[in-house]
Amino acid sequence: MEIIQLVDIETERAEKLAVMMKALANPARLAIIKQLSEGSDANCCVDFTQHTSLAQSTVSQHLKVLKDAGLIKLCGDGPRSGWCIDRSAMVWLKQQVVAL
Repeated sequence: MEIIQLVDIETERAEKLAVMMKALANPARLAIIKQLSEGSDANCCVDFTQHTSLAQSTVSQHLKVLKDAGLIKLCGDGPRSGWCIDRSAMVWLKQQVVAL
């Protein structure tokens, strides 16, 4: 029974890692992550459209992919709420890549 559980845990970890890496395998999404990592405030969708040639709908889709992968999250309150990096997810991702 323990072997099966270990395999399930390893499979789950590998699937999570693959989803995160796939989300980062796009230049626009990498640019969004870079912009988020350089800023101290939450960024809303409009902030990203001002720094790229992408339409707001395209940026929204990229943000959704990053959110679904667990790399970013909504943060802030009120009218200045927006997106920020999920630091614990990035630490986990780094640990997994180093362990490869």
